[in-house]
This record gives sequence, structure tokens and C-alpha cells, in this order.
Amino acid sequence: MSKRACLYPVVLLVLSCSSGGSGNGSPVSSSGSASTTGQAQGSGAATSGGGTSGTASSGMAASGSVATGGAMAASGVGSSGTLPASGSTTGSGTSAGSSTGASTTGVASSGNPGSGAAASGAPSGTAGGSGRATSGMASSGSSTGPLPDGGQGIGADTPPWRALNVTAPPKEYLHNNAGIDTRATPIGKLAVDIGVNSGGYSPWLAKRGYHSMGAPCGACAAPNLGAGRDAVGTCRMGEFATTAAYVKSTLTTLAAAYPPEDWGYFLNQDGSVRWSDVAITGMSHGATTAAVAGRIGVRMWRVVSRSGPRDDTCGVGASPTATFDPANPPWKTPCSLANIASWLDQPSITPIDRFYGLVGTTDVEYGDIMFDMNYTHYPGPPVQWNVPGAVLTGNQFYSTVGGHLDWLQAAGPPAGTDAALNIAFAIPLANQNPAF
Repeated sequence: MSKRACLYPVVLLVLSCSSGGSGNGSPVSSSGSASTTGQAQGSGAATSGGGTSGTASSGMAASGSVATGGAMAASGVGSSGTLPASGSTTGSGTSAGSSTGASTTGVASSGNPGSGAAASGAPSGTAGGSGRATSGMASSGSSTGPLPDGGQGIGADTPPWRALNVTAPPKEYLHNNAGIDTRATPIGKLAVDIGVNSGGYSPWLAKRGYHSMGAPCGACAAPNLGAGRDAVGTCRMGEFATTAAYVKSTLTTLAAAYPPEDWGYFLNQDGSVRWSDVAITGMSHGATTAAVAGRIGVRMWRVVSRSGPRDDTCGVGASPTATFDPANPPWKTPCSLANIASWLDQPSITPIDRFYGLVGTTDVEYGDIMFDMNYTHYPGPPVQWNVPGAVLTGNQFYSTVGGHLDWLQAAGPPAGTDAALNIAFAIPLANQNPAF
């Protein structure tokens, strides 16, 4: 595959943050202990590599990505425009200055749910929080209520100022914590993995066309609701500031050192990171920090949480039923607002249909995670992926085996995991089954 010029660049951000986690990107539980199998509760120890099988059954994606049939949209701007129901992009989008940089301070005060003054340090154009709750209790039920931003996010995507131009001969190129595999057709997206506390290069993503990079995150106390509803969101935004600074510095270095790989495609002309073509992903603690970054930090291409997101204590633990049952959800109803971090009440900068969560029903944090996705209106309903013929619609995916697992990195993941990841990361159909 010698042709390297491509109009569909993809950048993937993988976030993995967890207290007690190691700095090498291996996911561990919030307690810091790792399981040797990666399937025990609170473990999720990862091994390198990833499966290459599995085909997404829907391929639905947000703006500029894979259409419902799995083919890439015809526009050369991967992240611009609005994706209608048919999956084709419309328009090119206009640059929004608010998409550069990251907020480094706090979230809106939780004292008055429903009012939500904008937090200091938030990107320009960010609206204040408009929490759904009007009393001290969060409502129960499915995520069908109206979103304060209409679900389309805030601002607009920043389109690339030039075409992607990867000319490196077909092979895998590794540069410490980053790399690209030009045997795959580049999709013009960058994946940033923050792991639990710090992430690494993902061969699985690189083999499917992403530029892949690991980045540090942090180890905030979480959910830490005893310190107030705002504390954990403020701390996680500090973690994302660390991630954002690393991504900018690394992209700048790689762009100068390896022009044929075109890392500079993900930078704006002023040298800032063009987040609209970045996918951020994290495991456990990092899964939630990734969700915070996409919600109140910057507008991104994808936000993929592995065994997350959380930051609430409304769950009842592992699933009380064999599979998800909307009549008996795995969370308390109602749940006091004191048990829900305030960042969950803020309007999302990134469109909500770009957020994905993968979780195991035997995970002791399963209830908290499912509550978070329901409360923040991830498209649903929840769908089980580890069954033959699973029809993977929506953005909430669960497996009945695997526990608190790193679905991207673990060896021997449950059947169907590749199919779920293909959808979450919007992998083009042609890139879904690499044979190299």
C-alpha cells in the first residue's frame, strides 16, 4: 500500500488515569492492585496488542466519520460538518477558536443545580452549567429528557487547514510513546490514550489507521464527593491540562522530526492542538478523566471510556440482573445530588453522540458507570456485545464477562469486543480486519 496521501486523518487520544496506577500505562484498579488475568474486579491488567477480528454491525459515527454502512464520508474534513441520520456529512464546518487549549480550573459551582455559572478557565463560548436537577435528588429513569445544548455540543469543530499528507512507506513506525502503522490507510485521526494514570501507544488503533499516542494523566482522589461536588471535576481538569500540554509538545516534536508521517496535521497554524480530530480514551480512573475532558474541556472527535466513566456513588455495585434490565437498573432511584459530581450537570462541549462507554456487568463499579452514562444522556439503550449476532446500536456497550477490564489492551477479550471498539473508534470498514 504505497499511496499515503489521505483526506481522512484520525487522531486517537487514550486516557487512563487511576489512583495508585503505574506510570507505564498499564491499567490497574483504583486500589492499585492488578489482576494477572485482567478480569478480576478492580484489576484490568493489560497486555500489549489487540485482536484483529470482528466487524462492526452498524458503524454509526458522529460528524465526518463512518457512515451507517461503514464507509468513510466523502468529505476531506474528517471532523467538520454535521452527520445526519443517513451518515453522510453536510457542510465543512467553521473554525471555532474555543476548541484550542484546555481549561485548567474547575467546574461550575454545585450549590444551585439548574443555574450553573460558567467555570473560570473554561474555553471561550462555553455555557454555564444547566443541571437538570431542580431539587436535592436526581431523577431516575432512562436518559430521554432534553439536553441543555440539544446534544450537539458547544461551538463548532475546527477543520484542518490543509490535507493530510502521509508519505512514509508501509510499515509500523514507533517513537517511544507514539506511533503510526502506514500499512493501514491513514484516517486522519489521532488517538490519545491516558490509560489509568498514564497511557501508551496502541497497536490495535495504529493498525486501523490512527496516529496513536500515549499521554500522562494523573491520580486525583475520585470520586471524592466528601470534598464537595466540584472537587473531583476541578482536579480532573488539572489532569487534562497535563495531558493537553504533553500532546502539544509531542506533536510539535514529532511533526518536526518525522514529516513523512504528518503528525503536524493535528496542529493548527498557530501551533495549538486541533482537538476536533483527536480521540481521547482512558481506562478506569482515566476513563472518567477522558469523559470530563470531552465534556467541559475541549470539543473532540471521540471520547471512549474503558470501564468508565464514573464520579458518582449512585450504583448498586455489579449488575443485579443477568443482563441490563431497564425495569431494574443497577443504580439507586432516586439518588441524592450529593452523590453526583457537578461536572455531570454541565452542558457538553463535545456532542454527546461522540461519547462511548464499555463496561462489564461483574465490575463492582458497573452501577456507578451505568448511572453516569444514563444521567448524561449517552445514546442508548445499553447493548450487550459478547453474544453472537449482537446488533450494536447506541453508545453504551456492556459485556457479561470481563469485569473491570481494559477492553482495548487486554489479551483474550470477550467475543465481539473488536466489533464494539470498531464502532466506538469509528474504524472504517476497510480497516477493520488488518492481516498484518
